[in-house]
Amino acid sequence: MELDKLEFYKEKAELILKKLDSVPQNLYSQGNWVPSTLDECVNKYRKAAERVTELATSPVKIGLMGEFNAGKTLLLGNLIGFADALPVSENPTTGNVTAIHLIPQEGFQTTQVDNYTVHYLTRDEVNECLGFMLKEASRRAKAVGLSSAPQTTLQIDSILGWCEEVWSNSKNLELRYLLRELVGFIRVYTSYGTALCGCSRQIDASIARDGLKLPDMPMAIQNLSFQELPRAPIPLPNAPGILQVKLLQNSFSLIKRIDIQVKISREIWNIPTHEGVSEFILMDFPGLGAANSGVRDRFLSLKELKDVQTVLLLLNGKSSGSDRANEIFTMMQQERPKQDLKDLILVGVGRFNQLPLESEGGERLLDKLIENNASLDEANVFQKLDVLRTTIDQASAFTTEKDRIVLLDQLMGIADLAKRSSNVKVASQEFLANLDYPGFLEQSKRMRRKWELLSNKLLASKPPSILGKQLGYFAEDGGIGRLRELIQTHVSTHGQRQLYEDVTRAYNILSKQQQELKTELTNIEEKGIPISESQAVIDLRNAIQTLNKVYENFKANLGNEGLKNRAGITVEQTVKDETIFRVHDWNQWTLLFNKANNGIITLGQSKKGAASRFDRGSKTDNSIPTTSSDFYPKFEKTVKNLKDFATELIYQAVKDLLAQFSNQITSERDLLKTILRPEMEQKIEATFDSERADLFFALLHGYDPNDWQKDIIKEINSEETLFAATMFPLARPDEKHQTGRIFDWAPERSQDNKTPANHLLLVLRLQDEIIASASLHLVQYVNELNKQVNDGLMSILGEIIPALQELPKKEDLLRYIADGESPTEAGSPAWLKTLSEIADLSL
Repeated sequence: MELDKLEFYKEKAELILKKLDSVPQNLYSQGNWVPSTLDECVNKYRKAAERVTELATSPVKIGLMGEFNAGKTLLLGNLIGFADALPVSENPTTGNVTAIHLIPQEGFQTTQVDNYTVHYLTRDEVNECLGFMLKEASRRAKAVGLSSAPQTTLQIDSILGWCEEVWSNSKNLELRYLLRELVGFIRVYTSYGTALCGCSRQIDASIARDGLKLPDMPMAIQNLSFQELPRAPIPLPNAPGILQVKLLQNSFSLIKRIDIQVKISREIWNIPTHEGVSEFILMDFPGLGAANSGVRDRFLSLKELKDVQTVLLLLNGKSSGSDRANEIFTMMQQERPKQDLKDLILVGVGRFNQLPLESEGGERLLDKLIENNASLDEANVFQKLDVLRTTIDQASAFTTEKDRIVLLDQLMGIADLAKRSSNVKVASQEFLANLDYPGFLEQSKRMRRKWELLSNKLLASKPPSILGKQLGYFAEDGGIGRLRELIQTHVSTHGQRQLYEDVTRAYNILSKQQQELKTELTNIEEKGIPISESQAVIDLRNAIQTLNKVYENFKANLGNEGLKNRAGITVEQTVKDETIFRVHDWNQWTLLFNKANNGIITLGQSKKGAASRFDRGSKTDNSIPTTSSDFYPKFEKTVKNLKDFATELIYQAVKDLLAQFSNQITSERDLLKTILRPEMEQKIEATFDSERADLFFALLHGYDPNDWQKDIIKEINSEETLFAATMFPLARPDEKHQTGRIFDWAPERSQDNKTPANHLLLVLRLQDEIIASASLHLVQYVNELNKQVNDGLMSILGEIIPALQELPKKEDLLRYIADGESPTEAGSPAWLKTLSEIADLSL
C-alpha cells in the first residue's frame, strides 16, 4: 500500500514538473497585470514538486554521525569490507558528506570503490552556508563583547573587513577558528564560484584519495596575523573538464557532497536489492568538532539530514560521557522538531575495547566479576563498573530500544574479516602490516576474551540479559555482524516507513503550495483575463518545440561520423578507394609489367625471330620509367584531380546532409514557411523590442536547413594547397643527386646486376608507397574540410537553438506571429492556462 502511494505521489509531482517546463521564468516581465508575487509562488510550487520526486525515487538513507575521532571512517570500512577505503587517522581527515551507494556482487571478492563524483554547492547554497556561518560568527563575537557580523551575504568586502577588525581585537580560540574558516570560504568562492558552483565532476580514485583530505592548517593561531590567513587561489574563468588534486584541495570548502559506488560481495554483506538497486545508501557525515571546517560541516550536515531516514550515531567508548553526542542530537532535533528522533537512531559505541576501566582500578574489578562463581545480573555489573553503566546510559538516551545499541571494536572487526578468506583483501598492505605487528591487537584480543566471559555469565541469568547479548555480539566479531543485521532490519521496517512519511510530508507541502497558486490565479482571473489560446498559436509553438528537439539531437550527434556520399559511405573512405584505383590505373605499371620476364624487367634488347620486324634497334623506350622522377608528373596530376574529386564530394555531401536534415521537419518547415515573412522583423521590433526581433530573425533564417548550404560551403577553405612535391614519397633530384632514384631495370644499372632481384616486387612496393603517401595527405585534407563543415553547423545551431528554446516562452510574440495580435489585443497566454491546469489538478 505504501509503495503504491509513493508511486502515486511521484507521478503527480512529475506531471506538475512536466507542465511547469513550459512556464517561462520572470513572469512579471510578461505584463504589468502579472502580480509580483506569482514568480515566487510558482518557484515554491516547482521546488515542492522536485522535492516529492527526489524523495519518492530515493532509497532509504542511513546517516553515520559522530565525533571526528570516534572511528567513524574505520567503521564504514568494516561495513563495506575494506578498512581504509576512505582515509583513516587519529586526526580528522575527511570533511565532506559522502553518499556511499552499495552495489552487491556475487561471490567472495575484494570490495571495489570507484565512480567518485564531486558535487559543488550552487550559488544559492553558498549564500545559505555563508549566512549560517555569519550567524554563528555573530554569536561567538558577542560572547567576547565584540560587534556582530554583517548579515547580508552580498557585502563580501564588508564581511572581510569585519573579520579583520575582530581578528585584531580578540585572540579567542573558538572565534579565530571560525574567522579563518569564514575568510577562507569567501576567498575560495570569490576565485572559484563562477567556474565551479553548481557543477558535478567524476574523478579518479587516486585523485579523490589525495584531493579530498582535510587541508592541513596550523592549530596554534593565537599569534597569527590576519595577513597570514590563506590567500585567495588564482581565479578560474571557466569550469574545468577534469579536477586535479590541487584544485580539489583548494576548492574543498565549496564541495557539497561526494558520491561513490562501492561494489561489495554478498559474502561480506548480503544486501537485499530491488530491481538491481540497493535498498539503502550510507551517508557519511563530517566528524563534528573539526577546527578547520566545523561550521561549514555543520551546515552541510543539517542540509543532508533532511533526507535521512535512519541515523547511526557513533559514540566514542574511549572517552565515555562526552557532550559531543548531545550536540549532535540537538542539531538533528533542529531539523525535525516534530518527530521523535529516538525512533530514527541506532547507537554504536566505537572503540569499546578501549573503555577507560583504569579509572576504576584497571581490569581488576572486571576480572573479579568473571571469576565470581555467584550468578550475575546487569545491576551487579553496573554497580561494580560505573564507566560501563555511564556508557550504556548515554547510549540509551538516544534510542527507544536497548537492542539498538551495538558495542564495537573496529580493528577486531577487520581482523576477523581478514581471517575469513586469504584470497580477499580487506585493507591496504600498510593497514594489514599494522594489524600483524606484534602486540598491535593485544588489548583488543584480551578485552574481547574478558567481555565474552562476562557475557556468558550474564546470559545464564533469568531472563537473559540484554547487556549479555550486546557483549556477546562484541566478542564475536567486534559487533560488526550485529550492526549490519540491525541496519538491514531497521531499513526494512522503520526506514521504509520513515521514507513514506517523509514523502507524505513533502506531498502535503506540495498540496499547500497548490492552494497558494490557486489564490494567485484567482486574483488574476478577477481582472477579467480569459484563459484561451487559438489553434494557430498552438500549432506554431508545437512546430518550434519540434524543431528544437530535432536540432538538439542533430547537434548532439554531429561529428560522430564523417560526411557520407549518397551510398552511405564516408567521403574519407571514398577518397581512399579512389586513390587506390587511380594510381593503379597509371599506364607506367602496364608498361613495366609487359617488359617483365620471370619477374625481371629488361629494356633495350633486340627482339628475336619473327618479332625482329618490331625491333627499333638500340633506341631506348622513354615512356617506361627508369627513375623516381619519371613517376612525379603523373603523381602531381593525380593529386590535383583527387583533391578536386574530394572537394566536390564534400560539397555534395553537405547538400545531401542538409536535405536529409530538412526532410525530418517537413511539416514544421512547411507550416513556418506559410507564416513567417521577412517584413515582420521590423514590425516586431517596433511593436515589442529588439530581443523579440532577434528571436524572430533567428527563426526566419534557421527553420529550413536547406537554406544553410551557401553559408556552410562558404566556410569550406578548399583553396588549401596540397603540395605534390612534399607528398611524393620517392627520392627526387636535388643538389647532390641529379636524377633521384635509379631503378634496377634502368639500362645504366642492369649491366651491374649480375644476379638481379625480382623487379616486380619492387614495382608493387612502389605502388604501395605512392598510394599510402597520397592517401595520408588526401584523408587529412578531407578531415580538415569535414571539421570546417562541422564548425559551421555548430555555429549556426549555436544561434538558432537558444532562440528555439526561448520562443515558446514569449506568448505575446507567438500570438503576434500566428494571429497578428498586438500585445494589447492578446488574450490569456498559454502559460497562464498551464498554471490553471496545474492548480486544478487533483492531488
